[in-house]
Amino acid sequence: MPSGALDHTVRGKFRYLLDASYRYFPFAELPVELVLRILTYATACSQGTYRSLLLINKSMSNLIGTEKMLEGVSVILVSEEQLNAFEAYLEKRPEVIPQIHALWTICPGSVQNIQRLCASIINTCTSIRALACHPTILLESVCRGSSFKHTHCVELTLIEFHVTWSTFMNSSPNGSTFFHQIQRLHFIGALDHSLWATWAVIPKLNNLTRVSIAMGSQKNITQALFAEVVKSPKLKQVVITTRLHGEDQQNLSDTVQEIDHRFSVIHRRRRWKECNLWHEGLQDPDRFWTQANAEKDLPAPPRPAPAANT
Repeated sequence: MPSGALDHTVRGKFRYLLDASYRYFPFAELPVELVLRILTYATACSQGTYRSLLLINKSMSNLIGTEKMLEGVSVILVSEEQLNAFEAYLEKRPEVIPQIHALWTICPGSVQNIQRLCASIINTCTSIRALACHPTILLESVCRGSSFKHTHCVELTLIEFHVTWSTFMNSSPNGSTFFHQIQRLHFIGALDHSLWATWAVIPKLNNLTRVSIAMGSQKNITQALFAEVVKSPKLKQVVITTRLHGEDQQNLSDTVQEIDHRFSVIHRRRRWKECNLWHEGLQDPDRFWTQANAEKDLPAPPRPAPAANT
């Protein structure tokens, strides 16, 4: 595009800034307490927002760059490149490590390729409150560490339901301690028939209050899988998410109600992205669970009509 045309486009888009009556918002003149409150909210929106605010100017960077502000930032690492960059950042800025409270390390591809990186980052960030990772990485980092340091973590999201519970609870030095402190447990890998085994039975956990499990399009669920977890003394709610529709979802809902009255089934919309739901849950911890309660007695959504042939 010629420079003259580009200049015209920019002037047209921001014409209101050239209006003499335009008044800018006096953000810098607000009370410091209000400025910090707004910035804290903004940085919690996403790590992308956090990075953008750092680049505005030196004054903003000084405010946003404080270690305290990092406490509200959810660190979401979804590639090997991001994992490498974050590991290097922690080595360069060790003072920020205590402020890393929410960490997502679930990446597409082979777990073996990122296992060392993920385990290193998780073992470094011992102030984590909410963690999302692969079971293998959890076992190699938190559960098999030389000493138990992750005493603050109360929310755990695991990709895949492939958890050999005897290994976590009995064979690893810190596994039992870690899982007994977890309050909210999420499984985002759909269950499959190969996992209906005794080693997959979720154990009774001392502080567990809520569990969610993604079942994909599976139509059957085994009551024995939950025989122990329903004995957890603080358990309030178990939510099964499904992609089923109509009668299939209703049958699944009827089945889980027979397991325990605290169970419910909600439809898993295809637009749901687990990473976004995880992040939203950190901003509003009750949102998902409240939604599940609200949808518990709603009729199942009808099966979509088949696409018309053209």
